[in-house]
Amino acid sequence: MRKISKTALKTTLQAGVGVFAVALAAPSTVGAAENGYFDKYRIESEDCAGCGAHSFSSIPEVEAYLNQIRAVFDSNGGSDGSVGGGDDTDDDDDDAPQVIFLDFDAGGLATFPVCLTSGSVFGIFQDHVYTAEERAAITARMEADYADFNYQFVQAAPASGDFTTVFFGQNDKPLDCSDGSNIKVTPTGGVSILFGRADGIDFLNQNMSDNAFADASFWEFLAQLDPSGGLFSALSGLNLADFGFDLTAAVSQAVSNQSANTGAHEAGHLQGLRHQNSFGAPGDGIPSTGRPAPGDFVPVFGGPANATETVLHTMASGASVGLSLRGSTITDRFFSERSAVRIATGENGKVISEARANRKDRHLNLRELDVPNTIIQGQNATAELKVRSLVVDGSIDAFGEVDSYTFNGKGGDFFNAEIISVIGNSLSFVDGIIGQVKLFQIHADGTETLIASNLQSFESVFDSEVFDAVLPVTGTYRVEVSAPDEFFPADFNGDGVLDPFPLSAAGVLELLTGQYSLHAYTCNKKLDDDDDDDDDVVVASND
Repeated sequence: MRKISKTALKTTLQAGVGVFAVALAAPSTVGAAENGYFDKYRIESEDCAGCGAHSFSSIPEVEAYLNQIRAVFDSNGGSDGSVGGGDDTDDDDDDAPQVIFLDFDAGGLATFPVCLTSGSVFGIFQDHVYTAEERAAITARMEADYADFNYQFVQAAPASGDFTTVFFGQNDKPLDCSDGSNIKVTPTGGVSILFGRADGIDFLNQNMSDNAFADASFWEFLAQLDPSGGLFSALSGLNLADFGFDLTAAVSQAVSNQSANTGAHEAGHLQGLRHQNSFGAPGDGIPSTGRPAPGDFVPVFGGPANATETVLHTMASGASVGLSLRGSTITDRFFSERSAVRIATGENGKVISEARANRKDRHLNLRELDVPNTIIQGQNATAELKVRSLVVDGSIDAFGEVDSYTFNGKGGDFFNAEIISVIGNSLSFVDGIIGQVKLFQIHADGTETLIASNLQSFESVFDSEVFDAVLPVTGTYRVEVSAPDEFFPADFNGDGVLDPFPLSAAGVLELLTGQYSLHAYTCNKKLDDDDDDDDDVVVASND
């Protein structure tokens, strides 16, 4: 193994700014020792490739990106696809569990490379071998995370049936860095880390055999780079004195904690969870970390930025919501309220087709959804979330078409609606759209007031989401889905406002018609302990 000293690291990682996940400043809870290291090193995460994807710098970049999406359509041959459950379906609680095989022997090679972003080799390091105790601890942690849902975790690949695999330590790469690595040293003074990645974001968990990986070799990298343990301790948040100054034992703890958190996180993506499902508690708006920023949404998010509990949640990550490195090593994260709603929707939620909605005059009876309380600590730790939810599988069949659905809402509740169609460079539907979602209040005289709208979420330039829009009164509301001929990729003229870019001008008309799923639900911020099981109650129409 090529031995590299801490001095060499300091030389290579020149002064940078910020902390892990490109946060603009170290969190207030960071101690003096950690602040000292963050003055020298910038740690970045590659966990949220789609975040901020609307930040293009030129029209040619926009056109090139859209052409990539068109190539995906062309490669799929334009065939139909669906993430929903067809016409008026319910998932059955008695269905077979989602089996997740935890493969702790995925990293077959004894060493792994750390590369410079230029493509050359920074160093070769000994890989981590998961002990029996570590495997048991990680399995137990992930079982606890999913205990309220229909999941089974195993350490041996099932002989038959569908199962998802989470590959731990999957960092085998050519040692000459010809295919990159999960850890890269940047020329501007930092380290870029890929802790894990999922095959995709599988809304409603339609594919029960997709895969993900989790890699915790960053802690071995730090320990071998600086055998004194100073660098490891500063960045992990683990005090070596608590381990009798046994660096191996401390690394074992860091690897176990981060592997469990990352494994549960990536498995969450495979159940359809996105990073914004970590936002919490409901009603508190976007994270208080400053990431994402209000301007990362189109239009600019005008709600609160008080979601202090976000960093406690499983779907939080560095690049998406400003989670620190310590959030993976010393925090046992858990699913947020939003994540629980999404998983429960996949397990026992109501799914109807647009044709079914048409037969009901496009009025949606949001169905009461059993949502377990997954909150270990926080303002809702002792309550049950009251949720009414529905998924509609629809399509925009002609340019300029607008799909409208009405529903009855209770004053003071929060309304959430997300269009699921195209995620990053992968499609939920083969024929997806760049969608827009709007929420209107319908008054007694038939007039309407726009309450909220979204064309782009921070994590996707395609799928849009209205979250926690307050319903002002008990009454009838309308949610609208469309695919407008406009795309807001960048501030081309320098006036500080994102400029629309017509998709028709780019020749990407395919994105103006196609399929979508609309996940709509209401919830109350003040949660109660009503543990009823009244699944069949619907809100009656007052049309």
